[in-house]
Amino acid sequence: MYAKPTSPQSIGQVLDGSFRLTAASFKKTWIYALLAAIASYAATIYLFTRGAGTLEQAMQPQTDPVYWTLYCVGLIGSVFFMAAMYLRTDQIARGDSGGPSAIGAALGRLPLLVVLTILTIIAIMVGMVLLIVPGIILAVSLMAAVPIFMLEDKGPIDSLTTSHRLVWGHWWRTLLILIVGGIIAAVLAFVMSFIAAAVAPFIAGDSTELEIALAAVIGIALMGVVLAPFLVSLVLNIYWDLKLRREGGDLAARVQA
Repeated sequence: MYAKPTSPQSIGQVLDGSFRLTAASFKKTWIYALLAAIASYAATIYLFTRGAGTLEQAMQPQTDPVYWTLYCVGLIGSVFFMAAMYLRTDQIARGDSGGPSAIGAALGRLPLLVVLTILTIIAIMVGMVLLIVPGIILAVSLMAAVPIFMLEDKGPIDSLTTSHRLVWGHWWRTLLILIVGGIIAAVLAFVMSFIAAAVAPFIAGDSTELEIALAAVIGIALMGVVLAPFLVSLVLNIYWDLKLRREGGDLAARVQA
C-alpha cells in the first residue's frame, strides 16, 4: 500500500517510495508505457518494413518524408502517453483508483503539451551547445515540468519556470537521486537484456537478419514497458518531495517574518 508523503523525505525514502509506488501502480499503468513505446518506435519499425535489413541500417540518417512524419507523430504520442501515465500514477498515489480518464485529461491538454515538449527540447539543446554543462543543468532543473503541467494545470512556460524554482535549491540532491534511480533502471535493463540474449538463440532458429533486428527493437520497447512506470514513479516522488521542501521553506520564512 502506498501513501503520498506528507513531509520532506530522505534520499533513501524517496527511492523506497518510488519502488512502492511502482508496485502499487504497475498493473494499471503498464498499458500507458506500452503505448508510449509503440509510438516511439513506430518510425523505426516502418524502416524495417521498407527494407532496412539491420538495426544499424535503420539508425542511418533518413530522407523519407513518411519516416519523419511517423517520427514526429511518434514523439508526440510517446510524450502524450507518458503524460497520461503521470496523471494515472498520481491518481493511484492519492487512492483514487477509479478517477477520471487520464487519457481524456491528457488529450484535452495535448496542444499545450506539444508546446511544452518543444520548449524543453530547445532549452536543453541550447544548453548543450553552450559547452554541455548548461544543458545538463537545465535537464535536471526542468525534470518536473511535465508532472507540474499535468497535475497543477499550469501553462508550458509556467511549468518550466516552476520546475526550475523547485529544483534549483536542491539541484545536487535531485541529480544524485536521478543518478541512483538511473543506475537501478540500468541494472534492471541489463538483467532483462541478459535473459533475452540467453533465450534468443532458442527462439530465433532460422530467422532472417531482418526478423532478428525487428525482434531486437520490440525487445527494447518491451524493456521500456517495465522501466517507464518506475521512472515515472521516481520523478513523481522527487516532485512531491521538492514541493514539501518548498512549502516548508515558505512556512519557515513566514513564521520568521
